Amino acid sequence: PACKLPSSTGTLVYSLAFNHVYISISFLLYYPPSFVVFRLTPLLPNILQQPVRPVTYYGLRKGKRKTVKAVVKRFLRLHCGLWVRRKSGYKKKLWKKSAAQKKRLREFVLCNRTQCKLLDKMTTSFWKRRNCGVDSLGPHLHHCR
Repeated sequence: PACKLPSSTGTLVYSLAFNHVYISISFLLYYPPSFVVFRLTPLLPNILQQPVRPVTYYGLRKGKRKTVKAVVKRFLRLHCGLWVRRKSGYKKKLWKKSAAQKKRLREFVLCNRTQCKLLDKMTTSFWKRRNCGVDSLGPHLHHCR
């Protein structure tokens, strides 16, 4: 919506309001449009800045979908379909955290439903397979036999 605002010279300047940010018409006319969009980008994050998921839909060699390696490094998928992660900050600035806080940060957290669906889309079927048989101790315990 447009409204009138007094300028520093005492004359009225028509302004445009974008999420309670007022931009004068003279500002829009003086600067090129690319500069105006560059200046408004931090003010309108939900419109111009979209979240990024670096998913490769078709690989160059075989033309198959690729796994996002950051997901495999940071998360663990359970066979029931849930994803497990560590709490954020469990490696950062440990010198200033108490022992109880460090213990709480080392705990695992289950991801919610929408996060699990998103992580499933970012990984291939290789990471969704069952890792151990019925009689085995598990994938990480084979060296203990």
